[in-house]
Amino acid sequence: MRVLSLLACLLALTGCAVEDSRIAQRGKMRFLGMNEVDLEACLGSPEQHSSFPGTDILTYEAPSSSSLGFSPPIIGGFSVNNGGYCHVTFRVDDWRVSHVIYSGEKNATLAPDAYCAPIMRSCLAELGSRRLARGVAGQR
Repeated sequence: MRVLSLLACLLALTGCAVEDSRIAQRGKMRFLGMNEVDLEACLGSPEQHSSFPGTDILTYEAPSSSSLGFSPPIIGGFSVNNGGYCHVTFRVDDWRVSHVIYSGEKNATLAPDAYCAPIMRSCLAELGSRRLARGVAGQR
């Protein structure tokens, strides 16, 4: 029974990481073509910003950590710590996002780029609610 509980916990954590991986992949596609002002309005100021003629490089950082602890009575317990970080770099050519690059220890177990989701999540939600608001306003 205890093994089943542990397995259920591990599957739940993997499921969350897989959803974060999907969010990160959606973000990569959604930001392409966005203008730089809208990008910074949505994500905030980047941790690093470099400018070149006609090109800006904006980098955002997300540290992450996750852990799982399991302490069955009598036997003792164990914990699994897993954490990473992500740097999301946007290349902006002529005021439009042309590339989105993820780097760092960005992959969770079975979930590539999962540690990049925190950077993208709130902005994607905001963009989704704006799209819905425009659709409702357009139906009036």
